[in-house]
Amino acid sequence: QPVVDKFIFDKTVQPVSAGEMKRAVDRADSDGARALLVQMDTPGGLVDSMREIVQTILSSKVPVIVFVSPSGARAGSAGFFILESADVAAMAPGTEAGAAHVVFEGMKPDSTEMTKVENDAEAFLRSYVTRRGRNAQAALEAVKSSHSYTSEEALKANLIDVQANNDEDLLNQLNGRQITRFDGAKVTLNLSGARIQVLSVSMRDELLGWLVNPNIALLFLVAGALLIYLEFNVPGTIVPGALGTLLVLL
Repeated sequence: QPVVDKFIFDKTVQPVSAGEMKRAVDRADSDGARALLVQMDTPGGLVDSMREIVQTILSSKVPVIVFVSPSGARAGSAGFFILESADVAAMAPGTEAGAAHVVFEGMKPDSTEMTKVENDAEAFLRSYVTRRGRNAQAALEAVKSSHSYTSEEALKANLIDVQANNDEDLLNQLNGRQITRFDGAKVTLNLSGARIQVLSVSMRDELLGWLVNPNIALLFLVAGALLIYLEFNVPGTIVPGALGTLLVLL
């Protein structure tokens, strides 16, 4: 029975999730899976991690299907770049993708630096969207003007290949379809009767993913600052102060 490995990407784009994606691709290759199905729901994240994930997908030996689902999910910002890099890009009804304009946190770049960053992001997107046979102009609108697309709009604009209700519907639509890999090779997807095997995430990655969550990081920072304040204002509170310093460093 053919197997399709499934990786659930429902977090921000950051170094931990980039590592998880790399291990999922390697696992699908070692499993002999017919394809790797990535169920995506992300608000976006870091540019460097996004580039790492895109490079992983473009160089994958196994066809990668990125599916924005279930209904209500999104491929925002960096997630849009990842969606467009897939061998097969798909969305469920009631999902959205786009709003991929580059933003800076904690600083305000000058106009020259901002232009350089925007041009770099646009060129990176064009470099693979065109080779995937998708609408480069529509894709660039998501970067230039933060445009977002519903699943219907994305399908009509040739930004995705399939609109499907669920995993089974998606695989049924893709069975027998010929796709062109990034290296130009033609591959026919034979997915009839395929068993979907969900890849588990290690405890280490779960913990690291929890620690890099911006909300958790903010709580650590606040708690650490309060404990350090306690050390300076209440004599003999060395342990809370040390713990506070550790939390701030985390």
